[in-house]
Amino acid sequence: MDWKIGLDKYLTSPPDDGFGDFSEEVVGNCITDEFYNKNEDWINEYDGVCNKWLNKLFDKGISHKYSAMIIERAFNIYIKTHAPNS
Repeated sequence: MDWKIGLDKYLTSPPDDGFGDFSEEVVGNCITDEFYNKNEDWINEYDGVCNKWLNKLFDKGISHKYSAMIIERAFNIYIKTHAPNS
């Protein structure tokens, strides 16, 4: 019976591709505290722009530190300057 439980778990659990660890490292340790504190809601949107950018950077194999720098810079260029109430 044990092999059936193992097979069921294997078939129903998504594979761990490392994205969760990557995004936690970028957001938790590499993004500056000042940026995080000012933009916490934007960063933590489940299906928001930040998550899409994290996915693209992860897929391209960009390092944690460089990904954080890209997100902060892109936010300041594209989001902050093009926001309707800025």
